[in-house]
Amino acid sequence: MVNRRVGRACLASLVRRVFLVPGLLLVFVATGNGLAAAADDTVADTARRIVALSPHAVELLFSIGAGNAIVGTVAYADFPAEAKQIPRIGSYHGVQIEQVVALKPDLIVAWQGGNKAADLSKLRSLGFRLFYSQPQNIPQIARDLTALGELTGNQVQASVQSKRLLDRYYKIKAQYQNKRPVKVFYQLWHDPLRTVGSGAWLNSLIGDCRGDNVFADADGDYPLVSIEAVLGKNPEVIMVPNNPADVAAKTAIWKNWDEVDAVRRDNIFTINGDLLHRFSPRALRGLELLCESIDRVRKPESGSR
Repeated sequence: MVNRRVGRACLASLVRRVFLVPGLLLVFVATGNGLAAAADDTVADTARRIVALSPHAVELLFSIGAGNAIVGTVAYADFPAEAKQIPRIGSYHGVQIEQVVALKPDLIVAWQGGNKAADLSKLRSLGFRLFYSQPQNIPQIARDLTALGELTGNQVQASVQSKRLLDRYYKIKAQYQNKRPVKVFYQLWHDPLRTVGSGAWLNSLIGDCRGDNVFADADGDYPLVSIEAVLGKNPEVIMVPNNPADVAAKTAIWKNWDEVDAVRRDNIFTINGDLLHRFSPRALRGLELLCESIDRVRKPESGSR
């Protein structure tokens, strides 16, 4: 068992990787509060100067046509390409409050799971209007698109994008809902070994594919687990986010564990974490890839990585 001190150190390390390697998981440090809300009551004015405190918030704003209103954002907000030109006012270390004040935003799109509580409290105390975006599933992305459309005066485009996202989502989900469940181990990180629990964003996506997350019963949303625990769960498929720098190390840990069905049958699949891990419309493509990988296990010829 990993002690608390080591667990906290691992968590801090992964938070850094959330920003440094966008494909890892922008949802990783979620608090479990899946609600998004305009925290400062009614919206009196259309937002014209926005600070977006997460990469996914930037993607949401661009998707509804409000990208040109973003005056500041955080490190590694890199999609779409235009986002790379936005001034940076924070990172995993925290928000640079003075720089935010200097930008004079009339709306701050915050992420309770990824922004420091003290920073958000300070921004509220300074009188800034905050909107919290922290989807726990794809329909909640559509909800945030609609809400941001109201806040920014982009209601029409937000409505179009929201409907398009939901239509595609339910179409993808319908493809798999009558198929047999597949036991899935999602290897979020390999050293130490970390996966996803029932409250995690990725657990919802696995379920959309009729996957059965083998650690849905674990304590916490992003639990540390042992190889022995994985052996006991005996997953049919192991999913690994494919950050090019470390994918070989992530998959190599299984080479001597043929007791696991997924290993014996060569059902260890990599997936584009940058698509799957952000709460944005691009997550739909990630969901498609996840479902396709899981579905390969249902076929006799499954096994190609």
